[in-house]
Amino acid sequence: MLRLCGIITGLCGLWNIGNTCFMNSMIQCLSHTRELTSFLRGQSSSERGTSKDHLILAEYTKLIKNMWSGTQRSINPSDLKYAFSSKHRMYSGSAQQDAQEFLRFFLDSLHGALNAAIKRDPLSEIDDNMNNKDKADMLWEWYSKAENSMIKDLFVGQLRSTLKCTFCNMESTMFDPFWDLSLPLPSSSSRCKLENCLEMFIKEEIMDGIDQPTCSNCDTRRKCTKRLTIERFPRYLVIHLKRFSEARWSKLTNIVEFPTKNRALNLQPYASEDISGPIYYSLYGISNHMGSTAGGHYVAVCKHPQTQQWNEFNDNYVTEAFERNLVTSNAYVLFYERA
Repeated sequence: MLRLCGIITGLCGLWNIGNTCFMNSMIQCLSHTRELTSFLRGQSSSERGTSKDHLILAEYTKLIKNMWSGTQRSINPSDLKYAFSSKHRMYSGSAQQDAQEFLRFFLDSLHGALNAAIKRDPLSEIDDNMNNKDKADMLWEWYSKAENSMIKDLFVGQLRSTLKCTFCNMESTMFDPFWDLSLPLPSSSSRCKLENCLEMFIKEEIMDGIDQPTCSNCDTRRKCTKRLTIERFPRYLVIHLKRFSEARWSKLTNIVEFPTKNRALNLQPYASEDISGPIYYSLYGISNHMGSTAGGHYVAVCKHPQTQQWNEFNDNYVTEAFERNLVTSNAYVLFYERA
């Protein structure tokens, strides 16, 4: 633990510069992503290139270094917001935005600036008879040639999608990268466990009617079942709880009971069948949304990587938080580190 000028490094608030609590909460959770912040603190703050992504990375690196200098209790993030909104014009005003959507755009920009990709060959035709593990590895290697950055290495995992024809029982598998898991919430219960949401995510679904895919064996569209499992687990797992319904323009206020202790979340039950042994994750960050779709406020709660103490980051205010109070109906985005 480092304490400079009476301030513990990392306990630095961010000014709200016009409904920017959505950005502040995500930046605080990313700031407490141990390996990413350690990497950026060791980098030069100067721009590596002239693209807008490089400018975003340069401003974020400067911000992280200031947040972890131990010399300031709060910082104005306007330079970072200006750099980010120069690429994403929808963020140039002072309208409230969705924190999870901002995170996806932001990580994509950091990835774009750090991407050391090489030219990859076109993807060869995939044989459905190929061993699933070999197919997954082949697709991951192909993806990694074009998407080669520390951001990808830290945050990206791989999903397995299995289609089964109900007519001939032919199975077809595909593998796709994911940057976060967006989990549904049960609408019939006011309280559930995170494991219930994960079970809903991987639950087998029927693809019928206009959703019928073409069965390669039948060579025609057939009613199929589809099931998702996790093939490759990221170092840092971002879980998005789907509280907002576009169709009804409403917010689900379920209390989702998520594991908070070290190594408390085991994702083995949701893994593909060729993955054995427990897969433990530890919670280190939460982005909470208070309010409704008509208006609200974001606050981050993060676990300090050195002190292991939980703290609440409410824009420029930083206060102590307690593990027993972490589970609330406001939890929106969860950050887990693989043990």
